[in-house]
Amino acid sequence: MTLHEVFIVIKDLKPESREIRILMSKKHYSTKEINMKKTGIVLSILLAALFLGSCASAPAPTETVVEQPPERRDLPQFFLNPPLYEDQIVGLGMAKMSSDSISRQTAVARARTDIAFQMDTRVESMLTDYFQEAGSGDDVQAITFVESISKQITNIELKQATTAEVYAAVDGNWYAMVTYPLRELISEVENLFERNETAAFAEFKADEAMRRLDASLEDQPLVTTESVE
Repeated sequence: MTLHEVFIVIKDLKPESREIRILMSKKHYSTKEINMKKTGIVLSILLAALFLGSCASAPAPTETVVEQPPERRDLPQFFLNPPLYEDQIVGLGMAKMSSDSISRQTAVARARTDIAFQMDTRVESMLTDYFQEAGSGDDVQAITFVESISKQITNIELKQATTAEVYAAVDGNWYAMVTYPLRELISEVENLFERNETAAFAEFKADEAMRRLDASLEDQPLVTTESVE
């Protein structure tokens, strides 16, 4: 109620009004007493209007937003911190498929692929440097050779791979860790080099490539690139 509306009420309150008549019904009051009663009613209305006005103008309380801690996923320790072995390559894989059995198989298969991918990346980098130093880095035949070796590495069967760890998470994801003997994989790569040596050009020497690969692995062991999505 605005002050203007309050004054209209005050103006309309007469001794003969219904409100005054109710108050006077049980007792006869003088004009002075009636005016005092009317003043009391007016003051009550005025205070009520002021109270309502202050409530309406008060700013709405701001809602305090409490930040929730990030939800922690159910992850196995071997996936968070993959172990490092001197004589083994570690591959990691994860999958969430239509069933547990398919999820497990897919996770293991991806872990095996991860091993081949690690070796492929290292060999491709080594061969690229090898041919660039020989002055053949941009040669089409050199590029084709590197691509051919890379493809053959990714197709290595990894027959001696071992499924070391498998973990079924509560969210339906399956995690797998596969290991493969490092020397066995290096031997597979060496065989690829020897089979492709005659098909390549004279600058390529399998034994030199293997020395470079061994030095690279000794200086920087293979590490899985698999990460949590």
